[in-house]
Amino acid sequence: MRETNRLQEMDVFLAVVDDGSFSAAALTRQMTPSGVSKMMTRLEQRLGVTLMRRTTRKIHFTDEGIAFARSARAIFAALDQAEREVGCGAVAGVVRIATSSAYANHILAPILPGLLRQHPELEIELLIGDGIVDLGGQPVDLAVRAGPLPNSTLRARSLGVSEIVTVRAPDGMTGNLGFAYARRDPIWQEPAPRVRATDGNTLAALALHGNGTARVGRFLVNDALAKGALEIVPDSPVAREEFHIVYLGKADTLPARLSGVVTYLACNGRVDRQALDLAAL
Repeated sequence: MRETNRLQEMDVFLAVVDDGSFSAAALTRQMTPSGVSKMMTRLEQRLGVTLMRRTTRKIHFTDEGIAFARSARAIFAALDQAEREVGCGAVAGVVRIATSSAYANHILAPILPGLLRQHPELEIELLIGDGIVDLGGQPVDLAVRAGPLPNSTLRARSLGVSEIVTVRAPDGMTGNLGFAYARRDPIWQEPAPRVRATDGNTLAALALHGNGTARVGRFLVNDALAKGALEIVPDSPVAREEFHIVYLGKADTLPARLSGVVTYLACNGRVDRQALDLAAL
């Protein structure tokens, strides 16, 4: 028994509706007019209804034919939407990004309008926190991570390298500010911080208001340093920290909504972008 290709039948039927004749539909679908005629006869027999009435001059569609055409168009529209969301179509749908407050406020926020204008059907959901998120165990698509990457199944694209500097407000307090949890990289170890916080963005704000000295990524404090609201502590060590955007799976099989965001951030969301722009002048 011949297997029925129902999608092809609907596609050819819509071609007949749009083009107005078997011969025109045959031309657009690279078939013969007799092939189109036989396929439409099989379609009507399978459905058990008359979809069209043919005369020597014109094809007239029955109420059932008009209803079937409407339903067929809805099916193809839904199929197109499904392919856009999971395949290589338009960058559309929801992308959930786990990132720190520092990166979200100082790097992502200024460039996000460009991404959203470029892809009007894209939605971004930000999950803010300095802790490491398990991409395999939570509904997260992408994550921005700072520091060395452990060996894992994660794939990564570089977001540049940030300078880690020690800053304070002029005439501010001299006590150390630090993280309230242990950081893996020794560049963050500070002796006996008097005030502690769970994210670098808060540490930068505390330093700005004179609460002590803080080691922070330079991209957090570039504006404050330029305005003189913060200063780099003389003779303090300068370190470097890599940033990456990480994801599960291979780059060539990522859904379009994810690959589009990854590519955009790798080009526009670098933590050293300002330094690169200045070097190009």
